[in-house]
Amino acid sequence: MSYENNLRVALQEAKAGKDMSREAGAGVWANYVRSTCYPFQPANVEALDKAHKNLVDVLESMKELSKEEKNSLRSAKSVIGKAVTNNVDVWKRDEHGSIETEDGYPMPKGKSELQEAKSDFERMVAYIDAAQKKYDSDTREAFDQEQLQELWSKLALLADAVYQAKTAQ
Repeated sequence: MSYENNLRVALQEAKAGKDMSREAGAGVWANYVRSTCYPFQPANVEALDKAHKNLVDVLESMKELSKEEKNSLRSAKSVIGKAVTNNVDVWKRDEHGSIETEDGYPMPKGKSELQEAKSDFERMVAYIDAAQKKYDSDTREAFDQEQLQELWSKLALLADAVYQAKTAQ
């Protein structure tokens, strides 16, 4: 059975109060992650949006999604979106960096694991990485001279503050 079919079954069972999310890898969450992020995790939120829309279209073609099912999917997308924005891997990895599998299925990290608080350093690095990705993105709007100057000023202030802290140590 495909990940989409598994997700469709999990959504139906969740509606009936039998969500298997508590069982590792069997519920809505795991199958949503597999359907949108396997084999490649989206590089940015735009790619996730596209994968989500395609998934919804596939699921709708099987059977119309209820409001509760759509909300479930949106909730999962929100968690994945934050992970993508923060450059956090959604997959459990073994000591060699390969995605862990269980019964042949790739295993995503749990929602709570992805939502755990990160250190200030990790958040700042993720923010800078996300800003760089967005700046390099084909979907970024063109900036005028004033906007570029404001970006340059803010980056220069941050770079100077980091440099001053570094040299003070």
